[in-house]
Amino acid sequence: MKDGPGILRWKSAAIQCGVVAVVSAALVMATSAVNFRSPANLIWMVALPALVGILANVGWIRRGLMTLALMGVSLVSTVVIGVNFTNYG
Repeated sequence: MKDGPGILRWKSAAIQCGVVAVVSAALVMATSAVNFRSPANLIWMVALPALVGILANVGWIRRGLMTLALMGVSLVSTVVIGVNFTNYG
């Protein structure tokens, strides 16, 4: 079975990392502004990178590796923004 092209067609890993980092940071700032602290935040911290990793890449190995890498990017950007720029720290 042959894989088709990625739906989002963002072939560059740097673009994918940038999009995930910016969106994750924005969501941390938004949840901090309304004081919404919940394990539900983990859904977008993990689901967003998983969706981008699966939809933007071609081939199962690249999809899996990029999903894991993007989850790391999301968690690092979430921690850095949360500790330094919000009331979480």
